[in-house]
Amino acid sequence: MTTFWISTGVVLAAIASALWLVTRWGTARIEARFPAPGKFVSTSTAPLHLVERGSLSDKCPSLLFVHGASSNHREFQIALEDKLQQRFGDDQHRVFVDRPGQGNSPRKWGDHSPRVQADRIAEAVRRLGVDHVIVIGHSWGGAVVAQLAVHHRELVRGAVFVAPATHPWEGGGWGGVTWYYGTACLPVIGHLFTELITLPVGWNQINDGVENVFAPEVPVQGYASELGARLVLRPSSFRANAQDVFQLRPFVRAESHSYASIQCPVHVITGDQDGVVWPHIHSDGLERDIKGATKTVIAGGGHMPHHTHGDLILDCISEVYRSASANA
Repeated sequence: MTTFWISTGVVLAAIASALWLVTRWGTARIEARFPAPGKFVSTSTAPLHLVERGSLSDKCPSLLFVHGASSNHREFQIALEDKLQQRFGDDQHRVFVDRPGQGNSPRKWGDHSPRVQADRIAEAVRRLGVDHVIVIGHSWGGAVVAQLAVHHRELVRGAVFVAPATHPWEGGGWGGVTWYYGTACLPVIGHLFTELITLPVGWNQINDGVENVFAPEVPVQGYASELGARLVLRPSSFRANAQDVFQLRPFVRAESHSYASIQCPVHVITGDQDGVVWPHIHSDGLERDIKGATKTVIAGGGHMPHHTHGDLILDCISEVYRSASANA
């Protein structure tokens, strides 16, 4: 019996070592393929990585883009940058951020809070010399946009919510989210899970995930490779992303009442077939809670309208931009 347990322990240790080495190799390969292309801006807590395009202006608000879960600053860049350049030109300042723990931005304890992330982003863009922004957020990033609009009113001139996740939802089990997010948040087990399992198992499942998030629409060709989708499989990023997702529901349950205080121009865009975040909860909730908010529903649209309906997103941004300028 003793020999059995010793042999079993040796086999398990060998498997764990192999998985750890694969994870280290995969992490190094991903980071070499997608180095930080922008700048790191110091804040009072931790640096924030962001990419700037266009020229900063004292007269015009900057466009600030906040990505969702399992993503990074490239999310809006690859979807809209060419269109933004054509629509606004070099005179329009644009900022694409990596939220804390994603892309190239480091993570601190407590960074799962959309309020904390909003505060750090606001501090970082102010240090760039930005005085006013139109902020655009996708999915989980919509919760950050809401916090920016509530708590940084002097900065935010307008807000665009793209397939946002902003309100509490029902669900049992792992807090109404997929099981692996809850597992990754567990003490000890979660650390082992992300250090040994998530990258080796997830490496070849990226394309399936992309199809699910675009459904029922067709994924944009080359999306995963341009985004650097495997960046989220790095242990630290996977844990950070899991904390963000797992902790979102209790946060918005406590904070969504504050959306009624948002006074800037707001446009909400959603697909009526979005199966990732439910429009009847989140987008309808924003339209209900924010006085004067405009909502656009895309018939047959899924969770990625900034990729599949980019011109519409730019039209909505332009509309908010004009309204904000008229109210200035």
